[in-house]
Amino acid sequence: MSFEYVVVPVGAIRTPGEIPDYLRAQAGRPLDDDLRLVVVAGLQAWNTAVLASRPHAGVRIEAAGYAVRVTSADRGDRPRVPGALDNAAAPVRQLLQDLITGFDYELYDARPYSDGPAPEQTVEHREVEVDIGGEHTYSSMTEREIHTWVPNLDTLAATPFLIVGKPHDEQTFIQTYRNSAVDYTLEIHDSRRRDHYFATTVSDPAIVARLIWEWAGDDWSTLQRVDWRHTPK
Repeated sequence: MSFEYVVVPVGAIRTPGEIPDYLRAQAGRPLDDDLRLVVVAGLQAWNTAVLASRPHAGVRIEAAGYAVRVTSADRGDRPRVPGALDNAAAPVRQLLQDLITGFDYELYDARPYSDGPAPEQTVEHREVEVDIGGEHTYSSMTEREIHTWVPNLDTLAATPFLIVGKPHDEQTFIQTYRNSAVDYTLEIHDSRRRDHYFATTVSDPAIVARLIWEWAGDDWSTLQRVDWRHTPK
């Protein structure tokens, strides 16, 4: 039994049935730097870590242009010893999801070219304008991404701030600055509300991420319970 995953740019294909043609179109093209430096490097590190003791868990990497194809056997050559990794599909899929978090790529379970995106790709994307330290910008985010970004702002950008804004409204946004691992400044600018500017300090990055995610979904049920400092318009 084998598994196969393919990483492609968000929106590059409409259905999994288009994967073979897309891969053929990428063949021979120089590999995208993000894929080379992050995804392929991460997969190579996986192989280095597992091949010595668990060769059945190693993956085959085919990468060109804007696509990475990953294949491996699940159980065919699994050592029949206690503690052996029985099924590498789930941890490899999780690895790939972690590697592409924050990049404009999505993951497909491509084994039959009919299963659609891998399960993690069915999560909700919220259409917002994201700016991480002035170095990374995105036009949407998932809940998992914001929970990954916030505690790691110091490694994602030289200036550890994150801004999430409403499209087409420069005066409506939420932003945070990571002062330390347990000290985040959180601010809201909202052109639709009487108090244009709110600010507070939060010690838990998970709470910061939750508040940003709920704000992006226009859910104020938790935000209204925060002890904000208000500045009227």
